[in-house]
This record gives sequence, C-alpha cells and structure tokens, in this order.
Amino acid sequence: MLEIDPVNIAIHVLNVIILFILLRLLIYKPVLKFMKNRENEFANKVDELEEREKQLMRQKEEYERMMADAHNEAAAIITKSNELAREHAREIVDNAKEYAREMVLRAKREIEAEKAQARLDMRAEIAEMSIQIAEKVLAREISLEDNRKIIDEFFEKVG
Repeated sequence: MLEIDPVNIAIHVLNVIILFILLRLLIYKPVLKFMKNRENEFANKVDELEEREKQLMRQKEEYERMMADAHNEAAAIITKSNELAREHAREIVDNAKEYAREMVLRAKREIEAEKAQARLDMRAEIAEMSIQIAEKVLAREISLEDNRKIIDEFFEKVG
C-alpha cells in the first residue's frame, strides 16, 4: 500500500520551503520593489500634473486679471479721450463765439464810425449847399462864421 515515508515528506517540505524562499527573493521582492517604484513614479507624475494644473490656473487668473486691467485701462483712456475731445470742442466753439462777438463789435464800431463820418460829411455838404442856396437867394456872400452858427442851430433843432 501506500507508504508514507517521513524522510521523503521532510525533503518535500524542505524543497517547498527553499523554493518559497528562492521565489520570494528572486521574484516577489523585485516585483514588489518594481510595483512600489511604479506607484511612486505615478504619484510623482500626479503631483507634477496637479502642480502644473495649479500653475496653469494661476497663469490663467493672471491673464484674466491682466485682460480685465487692460480693458479697464482702455475704457478709462477712451473716457478721458472723449472728455478731452468734448473739452476741446467746447474751447473751439467758445473761441468761435468770442471771435464772432469781436467781429460783430468791430463791425458795429465801424458802422458807428461810418455813420458819424457820414453825418459829418452830410453836415459839411448840407452846410455847403445851404451856403450856395443862401448865396443865390441873397445874392451876397455869408461869412463862414455866420453860416456855421446857422447850421449848428439847425442841427440842434433837428438832431
């Protein structure tokens, strides 16, 4: 029948233990070490990716802030330019009004001067005509002084 040989069993048990130890040293530990290294590399890559993502988010936020600042600055520049343009337009209009006012005043002064000169010229002509008429009517010459008195009295009544 079957005989169980304790020496044979002991050799087989010893062979299994030796095989287990050899396999553990030669295969399990290197595979375990490889797996841990791989896990560490993967964790490092994940950390690097997370750090890169954070850096990209910071850059994006910085970019968005810069864009908002640029937009605000552009809006401020446009507003200031519009204000300056309106102010410049007001100055131009004010200068044009002042120039027109000065021209009107100058024209009025010229008209007044021309009117005064025309009155003086008319007085002289009327005086001369009066003298001529008076000379013809009286057939004598009136002195210039008498004539001036008559003319001045006439203009005082008329004027």
